Amino acid sequence: MTQVQAINLISATDLHSALLHRSEIAVIDVREAKFYAQGHINLSAHFALSSLEPELLRAVPRRSVPLIIVDDEGAFGGEAERAIDVLSALSFTDIRMLEGGISAWKTNGLALGTGYNTLVKTFSDLAHSHYATPTITPQQLQTRLNSGQPTTIIDCRPEQEYQKTTVTGAYNVPGVELALYDLSRVDAEHLYVISCFSRTRGIVATTTLARLNDLPNVAFLEDGIMASFLYGLPTGPGDIRLPPPRYIESDLVLRRHAESIIQRHGLSVIDHRQYSRLLEERDARTLYVFDVRPEASYLAGHLEQAVSAPGGQLLMTYDAQVPVRNARIVLVDDPHLKRAAVSAYWLSHFNNADIHVLAVDQGDFNLVSGASTVALPENVRWLTPQDVHKRIDSLYVLDVGPSLNYEQGHLPGAKFVLRPSLPAWLETQPQGPFLFTSPDGVNAAYAASEFTHALGIEAYALKGGTEAWRKAGLALEVDFQPQQLISPFDDDWGSTMRAKVNREQIFRDYLTWERNLSHEIPQDETVQFHWPAVSNN
Repeated sequence: MTQVQAINLISATDLHSALLHRSEIAVIDVREAKFYAQGHINLSAHFALSSLEPELLRAVPRRSVPLIIVDDEGAFGGEAERAIDVLSALSFTDIRMLEGGISAWKTNGLALGTGYNTLVKTFSDLAHSHYATPTITPQQLQTRLNSGQPTTIIDCRPEQEYQKTTVTGAYNVPGVELALYDLSRVDAEHLYVISCFSRTRGIVATTTLARLNDLPNVAFLEDGIMASFLYGLPTGPGDIRLPPPRYIESDLVLRRHAESIIQRHGLSVIDHRQYSRLLEERDARTLYVFDVRPEASYLAGHLEQAVSAPGGQLLMTYDAQVPVRNARIVLVDDPHLKRAAVSAYWLSHFNNADIHVLAVDQGDFNLVSGASTVALPENVRWLTPQDVHKRIDSLYVLDVGPSLNYEQGHLPGAKFVLRPSLPAWLETQPQGPFLFTSPDGVNAAYAASEFTHALGIEAYALKGGTEAWRKAGLALEVDFQPQQLISPFDDDWGSTMRAKVNREQIFRDYLTWERNLSHEIPQDETVQFHWPAVSNN
């Protein structure tokens, strides 16, 4: 990797001041998730050194944006300095390191958050209070069900999560898609109960229906599937065979809804000409373009610059999707604009971006089909799943993907490793040939490229990654021995979804932590949510 001649530093107090101003800046914490969750700057984004290149190239489109790199101590040779080497090689030009790291931030008495997706979870709890989101407890839901009161439970998470576990009998309509449905009363007592795994997405979806769709017959299931499990409501895999609970409104009605939201909340709608101007200015201002339509619509045809962000997940992952504060955001939608209007309304509360909505119209735009392209390093030596299957006994297989994916299925005999651990491990190992894999093969490509060029080892990447191996019908293993873990699972921040034992106490502790965020995080003066006035007209 290219070594920088000098490291530019920024003090904790100067960074704190910078975060109070409305100028573009991205604070990037490069520690593994386990350590990030123990204490981090509230307005930072987490991109671990172990997968830095593919994540940053996706999330920071402008190479001249000011980047502040954070690790534990800001020490010579530490993670932050190594990250700066990587980013400099990728042509990022304005990079500084937080002097003294998180330790200095804490020593200066500045606020730290804990856990993961902290800012978004804090926001949703504040929204629950501010907008008086109608709420029902699992006990109250059980009483309704036992008495035969008409009740429909809707899980508002993506289908993949719904399939793993949900409240038994729940339908599935992901996030912002729920705002498109006609959920008017079937009869006077009918109630739609909206659930997620804990709080955030259920609160946002329910508040959307209650405030933006003006529905009186909706309620958030307090603490979601976690609380339902603790209370004793039946939970289990979701049933994707269930039809939608109602029907989607007509485009004309959806457009009328969207126009009302846009007018009431002063949202910005742009056209093709204005969008073209934003594209022309993206070397001076960071521009994010998100397509909020379902993935199938995106794949059929989308703007070349757009990234797919369906199902309302943009809000849930906002800190990772938009790490550059005070950037420009364009939300692309069907001509009715309902999804984009709802998404823009919620994102405007974060008070840290210029947000616009844009209707995609094939008459005005040149659309491209298929998935968005991913930046890959040059000169990667690829092997197809079939090639690997033929010679797997002669390869040292190293999985550099997330540990969760490794647990769910890895190539036979594959060892798990976080990339920063590799140089020390390779010093005592045979010099290849090595095969790197990751879920889609992208991080594997960067690993193979890095260690081929830096160490001269014979290294390959699995074309299409572990997912391509699975699709080829080749066997995966889920069991592993301790000696297969070159690195511990430090990329796991402590996700409750991975809990295998003592789930009851883990769920209780998590819910207590999440409820307390709305009391703790707003004390940080750099966190400045905006609560727009809502007209009752």
